[in-house]
Amino acid sequence: MRSLDAALAQGTSAAHGFVGVLLDKASPVRAIDLADAAHYLCLLHGRYPGLIDYAATRTADPHIGKWLAHACEAFVGERALLTRLTVAAGPITSTPGQDRCTPAIINLRGALNALSQSDRQGCAIGAAFALVLDWITVREVLDLIGARTGLDVRLSSLPSSADTRQLAAELSTDRMIGRAIGFGASQMLQQHRQFWDMLGERAELRRAQDGI
Repeated sequence: MRSLDAALAQGTSAAHGFVGVLLDKASPVRAIDLADAAHYLCLLHGRYPGLIDYAATRTADPHIGKWLAHACEAFVGERALLTRLTVAAGPITSTPGQDRCTPAIINLRGALNALSQSDRQGCAIGAAFALVLDWITVREVLDLIGARTGLDVRLSSLPSSADTRQLAAELSTDRMIGRAIGFGASQMLQQHRQFWDMLGERAELRRAQDGI
């Protein structure tokens, strides 16, 4: 569990500055920034199979399999929501460096998929744990997009933070697996930090372009 906690302490979406900008109720973010977030979140996590689906192929442990089956089933709804929100938020605005952003996001998605197919025992499930825990904040962004576009958004049915942390703690009694869980989690969160960095940079470029 310490390794998972250490990975989370390195920085989650909740701690990222641009996510704070998106969720700042005192200064509502521009619609074009929300459309950008919807579009690129869909590009990163909206396709099947995704990180959790791949991770589910890396274990034969029925206890872990139960958590993964729950997460896989729930993420079907999250992918559908991403697609609906992308349509509702409207097209993204042309931004300087646009030609480099989409390939960069696709590369991030490839890195996540590779991580979730690691042969190192504990690595893939660690990445899946981190995604589910980090998705709590990602979901706040999605809920905001839904509210701003008038789209009805159902509650997430992903495994709870408590259940996820409990399973991580049980698995981490094996120190080698615990370290692998921490590694997988840290790498997944790093990809998310890079993702938000890119979106924040795009928002800044648009503001400069518009003279704001």
